[in-house]
Amino acid sequence: MKTDQKPGYGLVCLAVLFTIATLMIAGCTDSTEGRQNPVSTGSETPASVMAVTATTTAPPTPAPDPTKPFITIDPIGEKKIGDLIVISGTTNLPEKSAIYMYRTYGDSGEEKMTANRQVLAGTGGTNRWRFVSDTSGFKPGSYKIRVAAAKKGVEGSAQFTLKGTYLGTDTPVFYSGAATGSAGAPTIAVKPVGDKSQGDVFLISGTTTLPKGTLLMYQVYPDYFEDKSKRSATSAAQPSGIAGDAIVIGGSGSTNT
Repeated sequence: MKTDQKPGYGLVCLAVLFTIATLMIAGCTDSTEGRQNPVSTGSETPASVMAVTATTTAPPTPAPDPTKPFITIDPIGEKKIGDLIVISGTTNLPEKSAIYMYRTYGDSGEEKMTANRQVLAGTGGTNRWRFVSDTSGFKPGSYKIRVAAAKKGVEGSAQFTLKGTYLGTDTPVFYSGAATGSAGAPTIAVKPVGDKSQGDVFLISGTTTLPKGTLLMYQVYPDYFEDKSKRSATSAAQPSGIAGDAIVIGGSGSTNT
């Protein structure tokens, strides 16, 4: 799971929550496949992942008409299952405008909104945007990415083919057993993340005794959200964070990731 860091250095607190919601997920949603307030996901890539690459199967959005609202998508490049995909581009939409990422898998024609973000400030009237997706829980095959504004007709799209070995399960597992701290409860361990700065792309990962395919929920937010004594003079009055979901993928022995 990978996610964008808010401006400045700071600690983040992360809570991984079990979910028993009956929603169906096909792979990790940016798991970072992420949304903003909430949303973004991810896991480390096991050594057994097949090291085969993906190739872009369609060119990026053509040069836009600067007299009209536009969204372009940068070339995605070669990828394999387990990679963190940075999906980014340009737009002349105002800074902080809401944009949404949609993903379509194969020939299913089923489009799913996987994340939302705000437009970032750019230069010369051209702003930037970025999403990050962890492909550890994705199936191999062709994907279409569409990034759109709330206003109809303002969008950009790209396609790519992802190859490798599928690490998830066809049917998500919804845990409903013993709670954390109870006898027989499964464990979840989060690896240290460390301090980050604005613009960093980083992975949040760990291990668990939950079975492969289990759906997890996560949250990332400033540490002063729960402990007001850590709030500084420059801290936001209303802190924002991100949340999303991830799928447990196969590990080794009784430990998954």
